[in-house]
Amino acid sequence: LAPAGMWFICDGLGIALGLVTWLLIAFADAVVVRHVLVAWFWAPSPRVACLPFTDVGLVVFVVYQALLALSWISHVQAMTTDPGTIRQSEAPTGFQNPRSCKLCQGRWKPPRAHHCKTCHRCIFRMDHHCPWINNCVGLSNQKLFILFLGYTGLSAIVTLLLLIGSACYWLWSQNSWSDAAPPGTAALICSGVVAVECLAAVLFVGDFLQEQIESIQTNSTLVETYQRTHGARTTFMDHFQIVFGDNWYQWPWPFVSAPPPNYEDPAIPEDESTCGWDGGSFFPDDGDNLGIAGDDTEERSAAGTSSGARPRQRHGNGAAPLAAEGEKS
Repeated sequence: LAPAGMWFICDGLGIALGLVTWLLIAFADAVVVRHVLVAWFWAPSPRVACLPFTDVGLVVFVVYQALLALSWISHVQAMTTDPGTIRQSEAPTGFQNPRSCKLCQGRWKPPRAHHCKTCHRCIFRMDHHCPWINNCVGLSNQKLFILFLGYTGLSAIVTLLLLIGSACYWLWSQNSWSDAAPPGTAALICSGVVAVECLAAVLFVGDFLQEQIESIQTNSTLVETYQRTHGARTTFMDHFQIVFGDNWYQWPWPFVSAPPPNYEDPAIPEDESTCGWDGGSFFPDDGDNLGIAGDDTEERSAAGTSSGARPRQRHGNGAAPLAAEGEKS
């Protein structure tokens, strides 16, 4: 199979939120450089003419820019990488009870694939459609999404530490607080806005990062969690390497390093006794509630038995949760 290619989803909300993400990163960078690094590390005769910092300040500046760059590149990569379009039009010979998707011109729909209503494609191991990256999160770009969350959270923490350190340095440097000149209004407002932005970012990405780690641990996507199914479970490292690849030195870098997907991976019910498997059908409103196309868009082969890889299944008789895939992020 060919590696994941590039694509771009023309969705107004997703494009707008993606641009907002870039603007927030750029704004935080500008405030920290202008009101923290320059204030701390300004040098009249810098080693690098275009960067007016001491040697220590230059190191801090480079490290901080590297963190923000990794966050931004991870976001761009997650946004523009094919999350897992099914690249086989037909099921392998001998595959039991194959499904096909009417919306994808009758192409094969593997057991762990779902048709996204926003991307208009069947995505292998689709977790959810995230408007913040204007893309689905699937097997092929899950690593990129996790790196975006991780580097964004780390950048936000470092930014908060720099802002707090700057405030403490200003207080310590005053001979008399009663006679001290207050910081500029622009510096106070901008630093306050960035502090709130970073606090929100830490809380926001922390929640999603925890969910992604749980997803790897249980070998189950968000959709499969709602449907009470999962893939074959072994060890956390086995699951991790399916997403990040086998080479540890490639894990921190924002490019696809996962091995080719195994489309024959079965969707295993959480509880065989309560699933009441009837051929993999869902309740009529499941597709709408989850943001994926429903069973009426699938066709099933009459051949085959339930002894092979089975379609996805649903748990119990309750309605699916109301958190739609397209609204999760």
